[in-house]
Amino acid sequence: GLVVQGVKRDEESLLRILKDFIKERDKKPGEVFLGVVHKLDKMVSGILVLAKRSKSAKRLSESFQKREVIKLYLARVEGILKGEGVWEDYLLWDDKKRKALVLKETSKNAKKAITVYFSLYSLNNETFLLLIPLTGRKHQLRAVLSRRGCPIIGDIKYGSNKKVLNGEAILLHSFYLSFPHPMSKEKLEFWAEIPNYFSFDAKYKNKVFEFIKRVHEHWDGVKYRANKNFM
Repeated sequence: GLVVQGVKRDEESLLRILKDFIKERDKKPGEVFLGVVHKLDKMVSGILVLAKRSKSAKRLSESFQKREVIKLYLARVEGILKGEGVWEDYLLWDDKKRKALVLKETSKNAKKAITVYFSLYSLNNETFLLLIPLTGRKHQLRAVLSRRGCPIIGDIKYGSNKKVLNGEAILLHSFYLSFPHPMSKEKLEFWAEIPNYFSFDAKYKNKVFEFIKRVHEHWDGVKYRANKNFM
């Protein structure tokens, strides 16, 4: 995997590569602006959002904060998870361990993490899930799945005992994103093809489309948690 945004200025990252590409393509002098609005962990595949103008970056960030953005992930996890619903957890980031801890609600500094889940199908003691993180906690999906005894396949840090692509990836994919255009407010939808190494059965694609339709129809109820059983 490749980090989206490097810690050091000269560290290789997707952001650095794209900035260099734009600078060369457009023959731009000086530093190129490219704002990271939605990024992914190094081992996660799929859609991320970058903005070429600061005004667009600001408006897009506001859309994320207002929960006007629908982020849908596909995960292949160890174990069997059935049904659909909403999980509420409390997470605390541990800097030393570089991972999120799932704690009790009363734990100091723990922040609420809300996740919508929908089980697509199970096979050979593994499950394909659709996930919507309503909160944007660091490693949210990875931590809450591990807490339920169903770590994402390949996620050794959170308890998986299997490696994917020699330990370079986990089976978590950001494959659908919908949000209003930062200027025109037109509804935009983006899809990222599911990588072959997920071994996803295409016959379940209709269930994915049906779920997305339901989410759009009930999004106000979803984002404000008006009804836990919105589906």
